[in-house]
Amino acid sequence: MGENRWLVLDTLAIVTGLAGGLGAVIFRRLVESVHHLFFGPVLAALPGGDERMVLLPVLGGAVVGLTILRFAPEARGEGIPGLMESLHKRGGRIRARSGPSLLLASIVTIGSGGSAGRDSPIAQIGAYFGSILGQRLRLTVADVQILAICGFVAGLAGTFNAPLGSAIFGMEVVMRRFRMVDAVPLLLSAVIGAATASAFLGTNPAFTPPEIDLVLAELWLCFILGLVLGAVSLLWVALASGAERLFEKLPLRDGLKPALGGFVAGAAGLYFLDYGIMGVGYDGVDRVLSLVSGPSGSDEIPILLFLLALAAAKALATASTLGSGGSGGSIGPTLYIGAVVGAGLGLIFADVLPAAEGHAPTYALLGAGALFAGSAGAPLTCVVLISEMTADYALLPSLMIACATSYGIAQMGLKGSTIYTLNLLRRGVTLETEEAVLARVPVKDAMAQEVVTVDPDATIRDVRERIVEHNIRGFPVVKDGDLLGIVTFDDLRKVPEERQDEIRVEDVAVKDVIVAYPEENMKQVMDRLYQNNVGRL
Repeated sequence: MGENRWLVLDTLAIVTGLAGGLGAVIFRRLVESVHHLFFGPVLAALPGGDERMVLLPVLGGAVVGLTILRFAPEARGEGIPGLMESLHKRGGRIRARSGPSLLLASIVTIGSGGSAGRDSPIAQIGAYFGSILGQRLRLTVADVQILAICGFVAGLAGTFNAPLGSAIFGMEVVMRRFRMVDAVPLLLSAVIGAATASAFLGTNPAFTPPEIDLVLAELWLCFILGLVLGAVSLLWVALASGAERLFEKLPLRDGLKPALGGFVAGAAGLYFLDYGIMGVGYDGVDRVLSLVSGPSGSDEIPILLFLLALAAAKALATASTLGSGGSGGSIGPTLYIGAVVGAGLGLIFADVLPAAEGHAPTYALLGAGALFAGSAGAPLTCVVLISEMTADYALLPSLMIACATSYGIAQMGLKGSTIYTLNLLRRGVTLETEEAVLARVPVKDAMAQEVVTVDPDATIRDVRERIVEHNIRGFPVVKDGDLLGIVTFDDLRKVPEERQDEIRVEDVAVKDVIVAYPEENMKQVMDRLYQNNVGRL
């Protein structure tokens, strides 16, 4: 793409953002249709009362396990780890058949009542589009990776109507790096994705924001909430990872395991039919916010026990659904569990500090962000994401305290891992990328010490002969010890054959040289190469 590389890439990012936003709309409509099918005609055809609902995610799991996963096993479970592996280990290349398989598996899993979020599948579909687009246009590996992430954040932004938080998530969690050159295409895709989805789905926040803001005296309670949710993050990650290992070891055909996971989700949901254990669960969060919005009274203990059971049921249902091979996301369920635990803490805080009376819904939202920050290793994402999801930025200081504390506590136990990377590590897949290694390598240890140079007065033919002699495709142009520029084989190819004896190196050399210094590290150098689209310094 040459000098127009970033213009082309930003244009493709906009196209990918549009596709990601439309993908979010289509996916939600399809999930709603499948949900109405299972909870309408299919449910009516089953004998019995409410208990027959348990069979719906079982049927959905059977459909997913015995058909879809036979052709595309990569569609099983939480999809973000697989996407991270594709980006870091396969240059962002995603198989062409993965997208349709993931779409079908996720729609059936969620629509039939499996406990999973629609966030990850929608984002993955966007990533699939971006990756395939980059591959079809024969872009470089780096550009295919960028477009895949653009699609991912566009889908996520379309799901949560949170473009900035989604873009930060793409860099903080999936790419595991922050670079300004990545930020522009990601933000473009995220904004376009959110705007496209909003045009069809509206701009209503995912959660109904509370009307009460915290007072200054409550900030120390946010720190305590962060400590508790950090510990809960460790439990949640252990449960999710343990469920996957357990289902792997079960002496049962892989195709039947999603049906078993669906049974656990259905059984857990049967006791909380109106609280979103089955399916995505955002409506359940709103019910919890309404439940705890009033003043605390004599019924506080029963409510606390109910909230504890609710959080445990959602965690068990989600771990079983995804761990068994059902397809879906964990972001939504993580926010749900964190909100329920946060709501319970809010009720307790009201007994400790009178100023916190009636603020339990606010602590529920802080809990949602804190649990996600701890389990996903995404404190920056959660501070912004929760604010955008609720369309209320008054909670930023409280979110910062809660999310940072939760993240710190969780990382003490996870030691750099997250809910997305733990099982990848168990399979021997490390995402501690080349960048981490390069950051420890000084330039002085990697640079060529004996450099072959050319004189600016040398002819083009002289340099071509040197290329053959030394098998080097680029030379510094040096005179009297001063670096004047650099000349590469691509520069020489532009000179006609008949003029190669008269054109001098100084006529074609690049004078605006990009350099590196011995005291820098190789990560800085690689970033500079990428930013300037060059192959040597």
